[in-house]
Amino acid sequence: MREKILLIGDNSTSKTFSLVSLAIHFPDRRVVIFDPDDGCNKILGELGLEDSLTNLTIVPVRADWKGLLDTYQMVKEQLTPQDWLCLDMLGRFWDLAQLYYSEQVFGQDPLDHLLNLKKQAKTVNFGGFDGLQDWSLIKRLHNEKLMDNAVLWSDFNVMATTSVGQYLPVEKVPKVGVQGLLASKFGIKADGENHNVYRFDTIAVLYRKKEGGYWFGLVKDRGRTVEVDKEFEITGKSFVDVYMEYRGIE
Repeated sequence: MREKILLIGDNSTSKTFSLVSLAIHFPDRRVVIFDPDDGCNKILGELGLEDSLTNLTIVPVRADWKGLLDTYQMVKEQLTPQDWLCLDMLGRFWDLAQLYYSEQVFGQDPLDHLLNLKKQAKTVNFGGFDGLQDWSLIKRLHNEKLMDNAVLWSDFNVMATTSVGQYLPVEKVPKVGVQGLLASKFGIKADGENHNVYRFDTIAVLYRKKEGGYWFGLVKDRGRTVEVDKEFEITGKSFVDVYMEYRGIE
């Protein structure tokens, strides 16, 4: 069964380590990580594995959306259905799509665009983009070119991470579905484009307890039973080891 896994967690909850651990857990499969935060090499250094994981490729992500898409297409052609593509910190990719769109359409980054609109005393809605035109195009740029292409339309396995966000006072907090469960059980929402939570079959929340230790809980696992109150300890292990053992995946 093809795996499509999203890990949601705050800082220092072992999200990036979980991506790296795929290469350890599956030594005979290729693992490619798109890394916008330079976190993977730091983890490899801490583990003393800088040159040991020959099946692991780390792709640095910079502020170049077109270059990112070109690299993704090249990597995609090399991956088999047994391999893993990883996207670390999905919120960064969403930000890059907005930056690219704003620079192409308005000739400036989103912050400068918003400030200029304010200076001109024009009506600006949330984010400085028009809700009917700009946002729909930004979503298509982000989703069709990268997220949907990788998660929905490709054959390889996908694991991604994202940080946690909080609902603003003006936002309506969902009561049902995956987003409602994230809000009610964990008091969080997933950072990044809103529909990311619907693309993945498996969604896990990684967290640390006050008394110590690393844990995760499942909020979605399509086609499998989900025990939403079950806690999985991964202290001294990794999400990959514990989850794969729990599901009997080799």
